[in-house]
Amino acid sequence: MITFFPVPYKDELLYSVLARYHIRSGNVSIKATQQDIYGTDSITAIMDLPSHINRLMGNLPLENHYTPDYLITNHTLYPFYSAFLPFEHASKVKESMIGDTGGSIYNRIGLMASSVKFNQYFKFCPKCAEEEMCNLGELYWHRIHQIPGVLICPEHNTPLYDSQVPVRGYNKHDYRLAAPEFCKICTSEKYYSDKIMEKAINITDDVKFLLSNMVESKSLDWFKEQYLSRLKELGFANVNGRIRKKELLCAFLDFYGHDLLENMQSDINNNNNWLNDMLLRNNRTTHPIRHLLFMQFLGISVSDLFNKKIDYKPFGEKPWPCLNPAASHYMSPVITDIELKYGTDSKSPIGIFKCGCGFIYLRTGPDHEDKDRYRKTKIKQFGPIWEDKLKQLTNQRFSLRETARQLGVDPATVKKYAKKLGLQTYWVKKSKIIEKNINTVKQNSTVKKVGSYRGEWLNIRKQYPLSSKTELRQLNNRVFTWLYRNDRKWLNQNSPKLKSKVNYNNRVDWERRDEEIYKNVRSAVDDMLSIGKPLRLTISSVGSRIAMRPLLEKHLDKMPKTKAFLNEKTESTNDFQIRRLHWAVQELKQDGQDLTLWRLYRKAGIRAKFQMELQEDALKLIVEKGNCTLQR
Repeated sequence: MITFFPVPYKDELLYSVLARYHIRSGNVSIKATQQDIYGTDSITAIMDLPSHINRLMGNLPLENHYTPDYLITNHTLYPFYSAFLPFEHASKVKESMIGDTGGSIYNRIGLMASSVKFNQYFKFCPKCAEEEMCNLGELYWHRIHQIPGVLICPEHNTPLYDSQVPVRGYNKHDYRLAAPEFCKICTSEKYYSDKIMEKAINITDDVKFLLSNMVESKSLDWFKEQYLSRLKELGFANVNGRIRKKELLCAFLDFYGHDLLENMQSDINNNNNWLNDMLLRNNRTTHPIRHLLFMQFLGISVSDLFNKKIDYKPFGEKPWPCLNPAASHYMSPVITDIELKYGTDSKSPIGIFKCGCGFIYLRTGPDHEDKDRYRKTKIKQFGPIWEDKLKQLTNQRFSLRETARQLGVDPATVKKYAKKLGLQTYWVKKSKIIEKNINTVKQNSTVKKVGSYRGEWLNIRKQYPLSSKTELRQLNNRVFTWLYRNDRKWLNQNSPKLKSKVNYNNRVDWERRDEEIYKNVRSAVDDMLSIGKPLRLTISSVGSRIAMRPLLEKHLDKMPKTKAFLNEKTESTNDFQIRRLHWAVQELKQDGQDLTLWRLYRKAGIRAKFQMELQEDALKLIVEKGNCTLQR
């Protein structure tokens, strides 16, 4: 049991507290410090989500006021990483931190599979460092500064800088102090544009909220439903939940810009569309910083996301008005039943409003202002009250237009339902008399026209005996159209027979095709060379990429320019393995890992049967790229 323990500062990492203890204890060896605080010297010093906290509690001075929950909540990154985990997962992570099974923590949270990588070095704020030296006489590592994606200090709204202390040091058991000599600005002063600063500050504020408030755990489905409801409100998803992915992606990239997203390790491209994965893939955990990016884009606060159910209501709150002009409750808010559908033509939500009087109407939404509540797009059902009103108006011998006006419909609808209900109306009788007279006149006129148009058509045929039916039509479209509409049978009997089709064997212009395919192939090769993990360049792989594999495999000899280019660019298995080794070297150096033979083979994905053959090239690369000790 230790006799003292440093009082943790505000937002100080537990890692930092233990580093300060190591210095104050006077221990020369970190193993002695580990024995003090854990009772063993084999515990790994973890910055963000440490384990074995129960061991630490058992060795703290008597009558201390700390609990495992207090240390985890206030001095680790657990509140940030657990915020978007289901309750069961978050609880197991906390149990692992308290107990001795820390090896499973990163996998449970999903950090091992995430493309958001850990910070390579501890980060610090120069202004915080200056104030701490003045007020406290020492520096400490802040929790919020160490979260990947946090670019700005929330206290001073200034950029954060890398210290000289690696997060994963050479001695994995060591706790490194935030000493002034390690917290110096060794690079040029950072500058972010106003747009990036604004967005980065907002993200940092959201991170601070999560660290300061243990939000209630929610299921992954909760977040998806919250996001989907907001996407519907913004027009990025339809009523059925189908997301307009292309429009969403363009708007998201326009909102943030590639620079900010790259700084937060969250840019979106063909190889890494994390936004689609977050919205569409089930049981897929997403890094919290990406949740915060998406929330800010949607205009949702952290508090609302966790505490306020977002419901998609394109037509506002119930009750809605009945728009049946025949009802005594016309325009009164009495409808409580609504059905939502998606309009495939309008690409908009459609509300189906059903009143107890039997009147059902549709409205295309969403509503933008209060007066929209009194608008209808279509009437689906009139109901018995409306039909009774129609009968009443018919018996009172109102005119057709007046009847339509009082019922809120057009005259054609009145006619339709009067007929459906078997109503005898004076305007129908009157219209029948008028229609009969008109038909008589039309019939007499048509008889005269038939003879005239037939004669004209026969004259055209006589003048152009070798012309086809289509050619005759082009000579006098007026005559053809009239006969087609009014005397089609006679027209077909007195037109030239259809000529048999002649098939022509059009030859392929291989020179032109060669030029087109060459451009596509060259572009595909450039793309394959520029993406992350190497892909082998073969005729088949290039052909598949441009969806022309059979053409390249069967007719490449007919396209000399394309063939020459592919002969130059395609690679043997050995060439491809060497290119993979070069790529792996760059990746390992970028991650700050030592270049060892086994690590190089694993990163490059070299199978065992090729390793002996490539050993000489691999060792040569290790020496050339800066690791002169040939570790195997």
